[in-house]
This record gives sequence, C-alpha cells and structure tokens, in this order.
Amino acid sequence: MSGANLSIAVDPLFPLGEFSHYVVEMLPKHNMNDEFELVAKGLTLFPDFHTIHTIAFYAPFEARIRSMGDLGIYLVSCLRAGIPVEKLGSIYDSLCFLSPTTGVVPRDTYCSYATHNSEKALRTFTGHESEIGFIRQHQRSDEALMPAVDHLIRLQTTNEQMNEGESLSIILECIKKLIDENKHVHQSVDPVFFIKYFREYFFPIEIQGKMLNAPSGVHLANIILLDIGIGSADDRYLDTTNELMDYLEPIERLKIIQTKRLPSLKEKFIQQYKKTNGTNREELDLLMEIYKYMRIYRYVHQGLVTRYIRKQDTNVKFGTGGFPFDEFLEERIQIVKRAEADVRKAFAQVRE
Repeated sequence: MSGANLSIAVDPLFPLGEFSHYVVEMLPKHNMNDEFELVAKGLTLFPDFHTIHTIAFYAPFEARIRSMGDLGIYLVSCLRAGIPVEKLGSIYDSLCFLSPTTGVVPRDTYCSYATHNSEKALRTFTGHESEIGFIRQHQRSDEALMPAVDHLIRLQTTNEQMNEGESLSIILECIKKLIDENKHVHQSVDPVFFIKYFREYFFPIEIQGKMLNAPSGVHLANIILLDIGIGSADDRYLDTTNELMDYLEPIERLKIIQTKRLPSLKEKFIQQYKKTNGTNREELDLLMEIYKYMRIYRYVHQGLVTRYIRKQDTNVKFGTGGFPFDEFLEERIQIVKRAEADVRKAFAQVRE
C-alpha cells in the first residue's frame, strides 16, 4: 500500500479511531464525575502498534499532533485517577514513538491542546463550558497576533522599500486586539471552576527521566516572537525561551531562531535614527506605542493571575508552564521598560 493511500485512511479529526472518539466524547464525563474505573476501561480501546506506526510515518502533521494530544490527555486523566504507571506503558511508549515525528515533547502540549485543537472535535479534560472558553480564548489570542508576527518578520528580513510605519501600526493594532481578548476571559471562564476542577489536570509528568510541564500560555510562540523581534527580550528571556523550545512545533522554533539572529526592530530603528539624524522619528514613536501596549498586556495578564489563581488559592505560586508567575510576569514588564529607556536614550542623543 502506498504512503498516499495510508494517509487518506487516517481520519484527521479522530486519527486513533475509537480511542480518539472516546477521548473526545466520553473521557470528559468520566473525569468530571470522578468515574475512575471507567477512565481505566479506556485502555481497552487503545490502538494497536500498527495504527501508531501508520500515524507516525504516513499521517499529516495535524493528525500526528492530535494523536499525541489524545494520548497525553488520557495519560493525565489516568494519573489523576490513580491508575498504576505500570499499566500505562503502551501510552508512554506511543508518545515517545510519535514525539520525534512532530518535534515536540512526548505529552499533551499547547500545540495539541490549543493550536491544533479543532472545534469540530474539541479535546478537553472536562467538557465544561469554562474549559472550552479557556481553549478558545487562547486560540483567539494566537489568531490576534498572527498578522503582527507576519509584519514583524517582513520588517526584519526585507531590505527593499516597504511602508514600515504601516507595518508597525498593524503590529500595534494586533497587540490592542490581544489585550481585548485577554480582558474578555472572565466572560468565558469561571474562576472557581478554573482552580477547583480544571487546573488539577495541568501538572508535570516524568517521561524518560525528564519532567515535562503541562500546556501553558508561556508556550504561545507568537508572543515569544513578538518580544524578541521588537527588542523586549534580554539574555534571561532568551535563556527561558531555549528551555521552552522543545514544547513548540518545528515551524515556530525555526521562526524564533531566525528572529533571534536578526537585528530587532529596536536595534534597526535606533541605528537608522542615529544615522539619519532622526528622519525615522515616526517609526520610533510607533515602536514606543508598541512597548506601551505590551506593558498593558502584561498588566492585564497579572490581573488574570490575581483573579483566577491568587484569589482562589493563595498556595499556588507556579504557572502551568513551571515558572513562578509573579517573578515571571514582573520580569517581562521590566524588560519592556528597559527597551523604552533605550529608545528615550536615542532621542536624547540625536538633534532632529
């Protein structure tokens, strides 16, 4: 049988057949009702190795990443249900087999839980409207930033004449849209449900001797790309990014590597400003506006952490990505402030 025929045989929404249907349609009910025996029975629907092999070598990327998402969500549910690890060997093995074919760590990831989670067959732990709202809010945040990243990369890589001010304005409007999306989280996600029923599924898992963190907003590649590209990422930020790379799909890693190698917009426009005695002041003013709204985005994020975590459980100190959220968010605000200071310094050094 040819590879093309095998690819056609894989359902892109339910790549693991009955098991995928179980994860989408039945597992959330069992989780919400703490029906641990029924969670364990999901193992009877586990696909054979031939199916895993077919997915790994012949299925499109989305089918592979959704397969990993199904396996990962089920693994987390089993561990929460207290099912002995020795009974879950086939899940661990399948995740480790599929992992090199997707380029992401062998568990459920932001990539499977948000980016490639289709509303036609939405993967959730609980099926609750708050969790669905949480997923959709992350997807909308990602969608809001896509045009910004496209224009950012063009500004970094295009040497020919282009309307830099227009591209910067588009980036600015995308950030404003991102802020609006984050402000609307409370309309979709109930804080009590978030901390009491939902967040307990987001914990590190040890696989092949390595602790792997749960899906998290820190894995939103477009935010990382934007921070690096506009010049609001210091050495510590870049070190943190290196820690996150294995959680991101290969195309996003490639974009990040490229963005890191090129001069940031801050470096590019300050150099132009000094070289031309301030003829690109308009572009630098727009960049300062971008910094301002990136700070506002961070403040909104801090507010969400207060509403959904601090006020619900004061003992929780770490985000699902494994970082202490207070320190993590404050660092990012300070990085943006330092970028703003660099631009002001350039203003002071040049007489227009």
